Amino acid sequence: MANDPVTRPSGADASGAAATYTILLRDFTATVSLAGRPDRSTVRISLELKVSHPGVSFPDDITAVMSYEDIVEDLRRLCAQESVPGPDYLADRTADLCLAHPKVRRARVDVELSSPRPDTAGAGVTIIRNRDADS
Repeated sequence: MANDPVTRPSGADASGAAATYTILLRDFTATVSLAGRPDRSTVRISLELKVSHPGVSFPDDITAVMSYEDIVEDLRRLCAQESVPGPDYLADRTADLCLAHPKVRRARVDVELSSPRPDTAGAGVTIIRNRDADS
């Protein structure tokens, strides 16, 4: 009975690792000004964040859990920058923004830019960053 609070470990799993949960943010879409391109390109960013769980008896308070809304605001600011170098820059900066939140333990970032050519779907990059060296 993994969901039974009596049998579930408080704040850690059976191996002693801190309890976590996953936040998914799929297909955040914005336009970006890419260096060397006269027009704005559409970017799609998806995130999978491994986040520290506040424990079994966490308070009924939004500050006790990770809110993806802060990260969405960070993404909006990032995409509003002028002359973005490319998808690798966006992925790297997005991972940094995610890991700046103390509760985020691991971030997988997928970034895809639309292509200026009609015969190509787009180009992108995926990166994974861990806060802990052993994660």
